[in-house]
Amino acid sequence: MLNRKGRARLLACTACGELARCDVCGASVSQDAQTLRCAHCGATRPLVCASCGSTRLKTLRAGVTRVREELEALAGRSVSEVTGDSAAVPDTPIVVGTEAVLHRVRNAGVVAFLDFDQELLAPRYRAGDEALALLVRAARLVGPRRNGGRVLVQTRVPAHDVLDAAVSADPSAWAAGEATRRTELGLPPATAMAVVSGEAAGAFVAGVAGIDVQGPADGRYRLRAPDHATLCDALAAAPRPPGRLRIEVDPLRV
Repeated sequence: MLNRKGRARLLACTACGELARCDVCGASVSQDAQTLRCAHCGATRPLVCASCGSTRLKTLRAGVTRVREELEALAGRSVSEVTGDSAAVPDTPIVVGTEAVLHRVRNAGVVAFLDFDQELLAPRYRAGDEALALLVRAARLVGPRRNGGRVLVQTRVPAHDVLDAAVSADPSAWAAGEATRRTELGLPPATAMAVVSGEAAGAFVAGVAGIDVQGPADGRYRLRAPDHATLCDALAAAPRPPGRLRIEVDPLRV
């Protein structure tokens, strides 16, 4: 399981070391067949280093398609790829995919998580919850230990609290520490939070009163209140300006 679609999500030139970036917006680009594509603005360009002109790019972060290709060559047998766009799971002994594969496969002898640090260290306050949920789902697929099933995790932080909780099958210690951390940082469920974005976000939050408003950061405002009743009352009382507006209560990413 690897939550990165495509062949390569981060590329660098082998000749000069320059990261492959979009010529239009500067974001990192990924390989799409024989072109480079920007997921941010959609721009495409040839598979060539913009700095030195070399056509030799190395993968720093592989996507599931590249992993499937390399694993197929290594194993010498057919390997299937499953993402959220896949209609069904092909009948092959080895399957590579995003987390969708954990919901499409009914049982497995081994589940391997590649680069699991992107889940453990994701910039989301619920990253730990979500990472643990993936491990629990994998454990259900392989069954009890006496059956010989295994869950393998590739990580640079093997002592992470989430991994300790999974190995011991006891999330209580992690949950207690996570609750303390969220209370200290003022994150849900210790507080109620909303993120406001869109072209009308600035005008809208200007009319919000009685709660903490932070931002903008990346075009988003973060609103925080002691509880959901206070938050919802403040949001409901604010005038609605014309224009696009998006309000996320207790968002996954802040």
